[in-house]
Amino acid sequence: MTSLQDQIVTEFERDGLTFRRESWSRHEGGVGLSWTFPPAHSTSSDCPIEKAGVNVSTIYGTLSQKALEHLRPSHASLKEVNHSCSFFTTGLSLMLHPQNPHVSTVHANYRYFEVLDGPLNPQESTESVDDTNSSPKVLAWWFGVIADLNPTYLYEDDVKHFHTTLKEACDLHRPGLYPVFKASCDNYIYIPHRNEYRGVGGVRFDEMDSDAMCSLLLVNEPDLPEAMLARLSSWESLFELTQRLGNAFLPSFLPILNRRSSTTVTAAERRWQLLRRGRAVEFSLIVDRGTKFGLATPGIKTENILITMPPEASWEYMSEMGEEEGTEEAKLLEVLRSPRTWA
Repeated sequence: MTSLQDQIVTEFERDGLTFRRESWSRHEGGVGLSWTFPPAHSTSSDCPIEKAGVNVSTIYGTLSQKALEHLRPSHASLKEVNHSCSFFTTGLSLMLHPQNPHVSTVHANYRYFEVLDGPLNPQESTESVDDTNSSPKVLAWWFGVIADLNPTYLYEDDVKHFHTTLKEACDLHRPGLYPVFKASCDNYIYIPHRNEYRGVGGVRFDEMDSDAMCSLLLVNEPDLPEAMLARLSSWESLFELTQRLGNAFLPSFLPILNRRSSTTVTAAERRWQLLRRGRAVEFSLIVDRGTKFGLATPGIKTENILITMPPEASWEYMSEMGEEEGTEEAKLLEVLRSPRTWA
């Protein structure tokens, strides 16, 4: 996670951005690295990025009985567990808000979670669930990924490029997974009270362990050899899939940023950008599970949870923007109300 964080931030700093680097610790157990832009309170209208957060957190502690009950239905190994457990989780969360409305906002999250049968010693490595010498024993583990694009104006070439890059990363694991991950992302980023989606989607999977991957693979390939099935659903293989998708972030987004950053902007386009950001705020505060989990976790700095919020957003009562037939704004809303296949 920290390697991916460094890779992403280094690439943006190569183009002139300077990130603020802040480390933090959690009294209940854990540490984090928050890399944010702009540094301190400085702003620059010449920069292609208006606000960014690329944060890594690694936390551990005791899993509540309520949380354990919530996890049991999805993980067979936890169904008979009736004692206190600990957890270990690490992840990278990022959000990039561009200056130019013609550049899409982009969001991504890559994470890993373990449930253990006893207290976790923070000095011990949890790099491999197959390490029989490690203590305590890992009872359950899973990976999660989401990466999605949130345009203010619809450039179909940009969306196709973003989705195609992610599809290629998924196909390296096994063809046929991308449509499932794409549908999961579309379903997740839905804003029910607006009857629209936050953006044009991407890929998503959550609580992906060996059982979950086996189920996905067998839907399309019921005769897949057991040895192949075991390899594709192993911890190592799912970690590799998560790495591939993390490494696909920069090639999926940087061409879009470079292509659109110098586009001329009107006051009306900025107004529409702020309205779309308002929709994203609504999603984060009302729908997003990650925001709710973060704010409910003791000892987590609120600023690190809300770093994904845009620097400016707007709400207008019964705004006409997007409802006028034939406009570029209406073109975007049409897609946000009925997801398309892009790759």
